[in-house]
Amino acid sequence: MFRGERHWSLAVRRPDGTIHVEVHPFRSLLERPLWKKPILRGVAALWENLRLGWRALSISADLALEEGEMGRWGGAAAALLAGALVLGLFVVLPTWLASLLVGGLTSSFLFNLVEGGIRLSIIVLYLLTVSSFGEMRRVLRYHGAEHQSIHLLEKGLPLRVDLALKQGTDHLRCGTSFLLLFIILAVLTYSLLGRPALWLRVLERVVLIPLLAGVSYEIIKAADRRQHSALWRVLAAPGMALQRLTTRRPGPEEVEVALTALGSLLAVDRETTVDPITASSSPRED
Repeated sequence: MFRGERHWSLAVRRPDGTIHVEVHPFRSLLERPLWKKPILRGVAALWENLRLGWRALSISADLALEEGEMGRWGGAAAALLAGALVLGLFVVLPTWLASLLVGGLTSSFLFNLVEGGIRLSIIVLYLLTVSSFGEMRRVLRYHGAEHQSIHLLEKGLPLRVDLALKQGTDHLRCGTSFLLLFIILAVLTYSLLGRPALWLRVLERVVLIPLLAGVSYEIIKAADRRQHSALWRVLAAPGMALQRLTTRRPGPEEVEVALTALGSLLAVDRETTVDPITASSSPRED
């Protein structure tokens, strides 16, 4: 899936081997003055990427399984369940485990650092686990193919399978790098919040998610503008390394699908640039 200034596209390989392509119009919140402001534009971009990503996932699942749409209520229920699992696994569980394991620490700063370490460990373990599944490895190959397609676009090269296969599968603006940066900022920020009751600690962490996401977005944008700087390359190295868990080297079939989606988008949206969160294409910001 790729997102452009005015449209977003999706390509899915059907079970019979053919490629289904859809291109939909899209109006971004970033066209409105309020959401163009620093921090807020990161919140808007993250929300839009999550919303479009969920829609694309639902469409692709229906096509891949050759089933009908799950319906509004089915999709809403699945989205709520996914949100609850994310909050439970990555917000509530680390906070609870930290209280259980090191609840006797007198230093709030150290306690919150331990909680952050637990959160990061859970995320890495989660990525290691899901990347070991056969079907998930195929999904990760498509992720790598998206990055290779974006490399061709950035370099001004023809959208050809043979050229894409020569590109790297990592990308500075990948959501994996964003996730790691978000976690690091969260650890540092939460360490300054003291140690209130468990329910309040969970509430604080949930409320601060949009702010931390916005700050992470701004840092990645800055890193992208200075990606040839040695300092920024060092700072970006952990996120790039973590992408080894979220991408795999694709084959020609996966690359063909990615290039079909990108080419279809470019055919109707020539102002396409690259999104700092997902490495998909996104609205141009002047």
